[in-house]
Amino acid sequence: SMAEVRLLIGQWQYCWGPINLWEKMFNEKLWATQDWGSGSVNDFFSQCETHTTNGRQLLNELKTIAYSPCNGRQARDKCIQLHDLLSAVLSEVRFFEVKLDEYAPAVPLSRMSSTRYY
Repeated sequence: SMAEVRLLIGQWQYCWGPINLWEKMFNEKLWATQDWGSGSVNDFFSQCETHTTNGRQLLNELKTIAYSPCNGRQARDKCIQLHDLLSAVLSEVRFFEVKLDEYAPAVPLSRMSSTRYY
């Protein structure tokens, strides 16, 4: 249900504040893990990848809700809620996908982490 997915999204989100602060928060977390060595950096990027994967699963849940039937009165509310939830999840997923491509690319020229090195 929409309420269940909304709760899951609330538990999934990192709650780093407005999107314009995410870069700063990400860098602070990365710098903190760098002090602990490469294993910690790899763990950090593994967590980022898991977070992104879980976010994609939430997007699939929202897609299922979007295709479920509803009556005329529910349609407007459902559309508004879906828009808000999709925007929040997609923004966070995309942010972490970009960071993973930047710092731990699957086909690296240079990389900081071996997390996505296949």
